[in-house]
Amino acid sequence: MLGAGTVINPIIKIVTTVAILAAAYFFIVKPILDTTESAFDSVSPAFESFQGFEGLPGQIQDQVDQAFDQTNDSERLAACIQRALRGGAPGHRRINRCVDRFSG
Repeated sequence: MLGAGTVINPIIKIVTTVAILAAAYFFIVKPILDTTESAFDSVSPAFESFQGFEGLPGQIQDQVDQAFDQTNDSERLAACIQRALRGGAPGHRRINRCVDRFSG
């Protein structure tokens, strides 16, 4: 026997499930994603403020990239490399000192 209960009950279950999933997204998942994004945005200024990567020779560029991967103080490493580059001609020795100082 088909009645209103056999059609309406499954529809109510589906609507309830969709509402619960939407609430979980808006109240749990979305705030976590926003917090994570703001955490990454707060870390990236050290890398955005660093200029001058493009002109470095390949081997030095590789060393600098590796130093950034290994250091816990990327802001100070970027500042050191910027000072080394401001010193005039390509300051390979100055850059190497920065890399040695902050890697490891």
